[in-house]
Amino acid sequence: MKTNKISENVYEIDGRRFIAEDSSGWLNIPELKISVEVEVHDKDKSWDKLGLSKREDELLTDEQCKFIMNTPKYAKILKMDGSSTKDDFFIKQPYDLNRNNGYVARFYADSDYADLDCYMYSSDSYSYLGVRFVRVLKVKK
Repeated sequence: MKTNKISENVYEIDGRRFIAEDSSGWLNIPELKISVEVEVHDKDKSWDKLGLSKREDELLTDEQCKFIMNTPKYAKILKMDGSSTKDDFFIKQPYDLNRNNGYVARFYADSDYADLDCYMYSSDSYSYLGVRFVRVLKVKK
C-alpha cells in the first residue's frame, strides 16, 4: 500500500485521495483509511448506557488498535502508548461467541503493557473507561 500526504488533511492511498470532513478533534490514519477521535469521552458509563450495540461499527477494531499501538506517532497522540491509565475505551467485540454471550471488549494500556480485553459485561462501567469513535476517511473523487 503506497501512501502520500498531499496536504494537511488530504492523503493519496494507492492512487485514491482521502480527506477528512472535519479534522478538529480527529486524527487521520490514512494507512487504515480512517479518522479516530483523539479524546476518549463519556467515561464512567457502561456499554448499555451508551447504547453502543447500535454503534459498534463506529468503534475501533482489535486489528486497528494493534496497528495504532505499533505506530508510535499515532500511539502517542491517542495516548495508547502507556502514557495514560485513564483513557481506556470500548472497542468492537472481535468474537461472535463473546458477543452472543453479552460480553463487550475494551482497550487498556498502562506503562507496563497494553491489553485488548474481550470478556467484560456490557453493564460494567469504570471511571476511566469511555468511548472513542472512528469514521472512514471521505474519498475525494
